[in-house]
Amino acid sequence: MWSTEDKCIFKIDWTLSPGEHAKDEYVLYYYSNLSVPIGRFQNRVHLMGDILCNDGSLLLQDVQEADQGTYICEIRLKGESQVFKKAVVLHVLPEEPKELMVHVGGLIQMGCVFQSTEVKHVTKVEWIFSGRRAKEEIVFRYYHKLRMSAEYSQSWGHFQNRVNLVGDIFHNDGSIMLQGVRESDGGNYTCSIHLGNLVFKKTIVLHVSPEEPRSI
Repeated sequence: MWSTEDKCIFKIDWTLSPGEHAKDEYVLYYYSNLSVPIGRFQNRVHLMGDILCNDGSLLLQDVQEADQGTYICEIRLKGESQVFKKAVVLHVLPEEPKELMVHVGGLIQMGCVFQSTEVKHVTKVEWIFSGRRAKEEIVFRYYHKLRMSAEYSQSWGHFQNRVNLVGDIFHNDGSIMLQGVRESDGGNYTCSIHLGNLVFKKTIVLHVSPEEPRSI
């Protein structure tokens, strides 16, 4: 976040200002090598920055509508009276549907977007299918090998040639399009997006109904 020569982080405070006359609340504080999440943020936040590099970045998981607002980070360095501050405004988007319906023979887009302020590249996207009777199977995989600047994507098994990546990888979007839907495609689809050591997962339930009757 900031860089000061020969100065180490002494204390970090993260607070949330929801606005609309609501009271500010503590999110997390760091002191004496101890990181403590507060109140309703327990088990949902932790420091992910490199303290030794004066990075007090925060990771917030399982985001809720009430989490929207302005997050203020205050960092104090040893031997410094000055307080470094940074404000980040968080907008919470409506939750995407977790259940989808499609007719046999149709096509359906399944969304999977990782909202993150981290400037990291997606290294892997994986979709796994779990039907009522069948074992889990891979639907689609995408790899990005940074060292080789190479990308690999592939659909698998009975999904081969029926699944395409339609999301924008550069915006953490691993959405796919399933074509020629079959009755056996009904079930749970779990998407995993990897950004370095961060992993975002989402499960979508797909319901497949009989093919619509053709009009004469």
